[in-house]
Amino acid sequence: MRALAGLSLLLMVAACDAPPPRVDTAGDAARAAMDTATAAYAGCIDNGAKTIPADEEAAGNIALEAVAACKAERAQLVAAVAAFKAVGAPSLRPDQLEIVAEASVQALENDARQAAVVTVVRRQNQPQNQPPKG
Repeated sequence: MRALAGLSLLLMVAACDAPPPRVDTAGDAARAAMDTATAAYAGCIDNGAKTIPADEEAAGNIALEAVAACKAERAQLVAAVAAFKAVGAPSLRPDQLEIVAEASVQALENDARQAAVVTVVRRQNQPQNQPPKG
């Protein structure tokens, strides 16, 4: 009886052990690369919205300029998204992966461009070195 109680205690303790660490997969690596490329592209657009001179230009035009200045980052993101999609849908042809990646990046680009417009408008509405009143 005592042996049975000891065995059940041992089984309960064994059940509480943490599961073995998960092995990284190709999907994990592709996701990490895609996340890095996404951050680089969004960061590039945001940096442009913060640094492109904004005094005499419409906010939308400056946002478009910021997006246009990030072509290299965009190309890297499209490639990373296509690689990620290829892991999850290996039956897709390269041209199909490119279409899916372009659509995904376009959605992100729209959001980043809208955020850039907000950033530019905020910059344009900040007081510029005005002399103190009074």
